[in-house]
Amino acid sequence: MNGFLASDCSGEAMKAVLLLQEACGFPQVISNSRLHDCVDTLLLMQNTDGGFASFERARAGAWLEKLNPAEVFDQCMVEHSYTECTSTVLTSLALFQRHFPYYRTDEINATISRAANFVRASQRPDGSWEGAWGICFTYGMFFALESLETVHETYQSSREVQKGCEWLVSKQKDDGGWGEHHSSCELREYVQDDTSQVVNTAWAVMALMSARYPDKASIERGLQLIQKRQQPNGEWLQEKLEGVVSRTIIIGYPNYKFYFPIRALGKYEHVYLPWLKESNDSQQKAH
Repeated sequence: MNGFLASDCSGEAMKAVLLLQEACGFPQVISNSRLHDCVDTLLLMQNTDGGFASFERARAGAWLEKLNPAEVFDQCMVEHSYTECTSTVLTSLALFQRHFPYYRTDEINATISRAANFVRASQRPDGSWEGAWGICFTYGMFFALESLETVHETYQSSREVQKGCEWLVSKQKDDGGWGEHHSSCELREYVQDDTSQVVNTAWAVMALMSARYPDKASIERGLQLIQKRQQPNGEWLQEKLEGVVSRTIIIGYPNYKFYFPIRALGKYEHVYLPWLKESNDSQQKAH
């Protein structure tokens, strides 16, 4: 423990605690006051553009990147707002507010609103969102569409979400999966990998499910690839590396190949299918 907090780690940890202690009935190991401390800290970390950086607020201009002495690291001189960090803080504050609706309500609402504005503003003209801590656009799309889902913006109500889904589906490979090459991070343009990747595919289908994308065929094809890649003993094998730092350092997260496929399959069963049934029932009643 080095005591150096990260906005996204703090947000994801708080979500895990809330889901276990408040929603699943686990013993209260983390006190409410400690959760309040986490919220207090996150509220101090929002940048002037509404986004969130990784470790601290952006305190210097992007021009300092011109003085970068490193030959291999990009965007490492100052903090920047990131789609992933912003989305995680937004979703964690929204979940916190469901369980603690009277704690700093106005400030949390304002923070969520400004964060959502940042996510919308960071969308590219082609409909995509760029990731910074994972490879790369599929990672950014997963976080962006989850955050917009949290503020009730879906394919049915948001042109930004529609454009995002259209872009994402256009990158689906013939086998039903998604596979993004790590060079996307450095080039800052989507580069198809030769093969589909389980983790990229899980990010993509969860993004579409968050958006309530109405064409379930694209989602189911992705999930079928995930299921086919599962081994007889239940595991998924390690494929290409999933993470990135400073656009040039490609790193592996061994748990990603387990966590994200399981989460994608669970979201389909417990969130997307019930929504699809409810949507179809409503349409039938309307006719």
